[in-house]
Amino acid sequence: MPNRALAMGLALALAAGGSTAACAQEPALLDLSLDELLKLDVSAASFNASPLRNATASVTVLERPELERLGFRYLHEVLNWVPGAYTSRVATTGLENRTVLRGNPGTAGGGLLAIDGQRVNTMQSVRAWGVIRNFPLAMVERVEIIRGPGGARFGGGPSDEVVNVVTRRGDGVVEASVSAEGGHTAQVITGATHGDWRLDLRAAQAEEESPPYEGLFDRFGRVSRSQEAATTRTAVLDVARGTHGVQVLHHDSDIEGYYGLNGTINAGDESLLEATWWRYNGRVELGGWQVDGFASALRQRYVLSAVVLPDGTGPFTAGDFRQRGVLTHRNRSAGLTLQRAFGAHTLTFGGETQTGRATQADLQSNYALGPVVRPLGRYESTGLRFVAEGARDRMTAVFLEDDWRVADDHRLVLGLRHDDYEQGGTATSPRAAWVWAPGERYTLKLLVQEAFFAPTLGQLFLQNNPVIAGSPGLKPSTVRTTEVVNRYQSGDWLFSGTYYHRDAEDGFVVVPRTGITATTVNASRQHTEGFEAVVLWAPTPTWRLRLTGSTIFTDRYVLPATIAEAPPGRFVSHDTASVLVNWLPTPQWETSVGAHWRSREGFQAQANDPRVMLHVNWRPSEALRLWLHADNLFDARGVDIDVAGGLGVDGRTGQLVRELPLPGRELRVGVDYTWR
Repeated sequence: MPNRALAMGLALALAAGGSTAACAQEPALLDLSLDELLKLDVSAASFNASPLRNATASVTVLERPELERLGFRYLHEVLNWVPGAYTSRVATTGLENRTVLRGNPGTAGGGLLAIDGQRVNTMQSVRAWGVIRNFPLAMVERVEIIRGPGGARFGGGPSDEVVNVVTRRGDGVVEASVSAEGGHTAQVITGATHGDWRLDLRAAQAEEESPPYEGLFDRFGRVSRSQEAATTRTAVLDVARGTHGVQVLHHDSDIEGYYGLNGTINAGDESLLEATWWRYNGRVELGGWQVDGFASALRQRYVLSAVVLPDGTGPFTAGDFRQRGVLTHRNRSAGLTLQRAFGAHTLTFGGETQTGRATQADLQSNYALGPVVRPLGRYESTGLRFVAEGARDRMTAVFLEDDWRVADDHRLVLGLRHDDYEQGGTATSPRAAWVWAPGERYTLKLLVQEAFFAPTLGQLFLQNNPVIAGSPGLKPSTVRTTEVVNRYQSGDWLFSGTYYHRDAEDGFVVVPRTGITATTVNASRQHTEGFEAVVLWAPTPTWRLRLTGSTIFTDRYVLPATIAEAPPGRFVSHDTASVLVNWLPTPQWETSVGAHWRSREGFQAQANDPRVMLHVNWRPSEALRLWLHADNLFDARGVDIDVAGGLGVDGRTGQLVRELPLPGRELRVGVDYTWR
């Protein structure tokens, strides 16, 4: 199977080849001065794009040259190098992650992922990373990570962060790459133009082993070890003419050796996740107004097969208690945005509509729950379903933003968005951002904004007798944040610091209802305060140092006395830090060395050690790049904390097992070649 991935990538590249003339190399990020870096435009912070220096948000921007120097495989890995953020695996699946930021553990959402303008979060998906598990970084041209609420810009979902992705275009070339170690990856990127028509194609496949799991305990108290085999495929096609274009994207992840609901290791069982969308974007000019419109349709499908309780002590047989199920969801959306400049004001307004519908929900088991778990000898429905009125929801929204250049050194942005859900309630998200930049060296920002997270169709109406009961009375949870951002630059160094004050209300909490049945309620309140910092130092054109750090110094979580739940702080590291050094000794060689660290989460027995990475690029020609990447270079110890109820009980201690060991040292090598 791995050899087929290599062969596929090389065959695609050769078939699409043609002339092997060298192409122009992309400009290196180190060729940009700090001043030039701060002039990079940011599009996700507001409707009116602006330079990074004056962006109305706390934002990190990574362009393609820097992404190549980091050498990561997947999009979510980048977040570990953003101030105050990190990613952690969800439960026992090695390919789904949660994003932790500013005290939000990411267990019930809080982040928005947008790829080429397509909103990945749906009305059914709590986490965007549950729709797109491992998006290949080789397809990414640019990433903008916004820290803080984005409700006035994007509506429901981004209560704490926005990850905005722009994918790469072929630019008349064919680029193919392959890599190997613990599996294989292959990808091809190409594009062509004819008159005012343009076509771009990106395709990637990865076959690899997920991180190993050790020390897990099933119901028989056995210590187990497993390493899941995973295949991820992604394909993106864009066809455009002038300012109008259509995109089709397909992404799927297939995992074998999926864990059962009680920490049991199940060789041969699997979890399959698929996401497919098409999207139209268009722009016209009408009487001085710039009019942008879009329409999209997304289909999400999740298939599960797992052993819940083995028959005896193994190996696993047809007598095991098993579950199998499928959940299919469709999301359709459309919107219109109008923008025009009136002197010092740039006015933007528009509307959006979104419809979500569960088209299939079925979970079957070959056993029945009750006072005694008993075999059925056949598969029967567990009762998983959406009640009739809960199979769909519709959202309509209107928004308005005024970007006012008060003076040469003052910018004021005021925004408001109102969202109305037929099933999930209403929410209004205001924002105000003031930016003062008296000169090239200094910038001060004051940001006040609010966002919300609407309940999903599952939280509202999903029934799984007798375990889960939907809660139709849920209302959106809200987050209000005040930030003060201070940036100072002097010569070859830059400092940026952000103080934030965050209040979350009506958070979703799962509580017992009757017997073993649980439901979701609005119950929690949380207050966090913290500080995030970035230092850049570029003493020469060939050296650059980047330091980041963050701390949460206030974290209060309040629940009614009648509810017993582990507070989010038990799933959050309150301190993070990273260091990254880029060195370009010659035009052909690039070296990056870095480390990132996070403090102990509440459920961890020991603190995590820093994890060191090394990446080396060698470009013997403008068309060829050879690279070496080492993750966790010194084989440091670390764990993720399971947030889905634990991995089982250790029969020796009687304690719930929550620690998922992080992978040890990983080495990868790869080659990229470009044909023009």
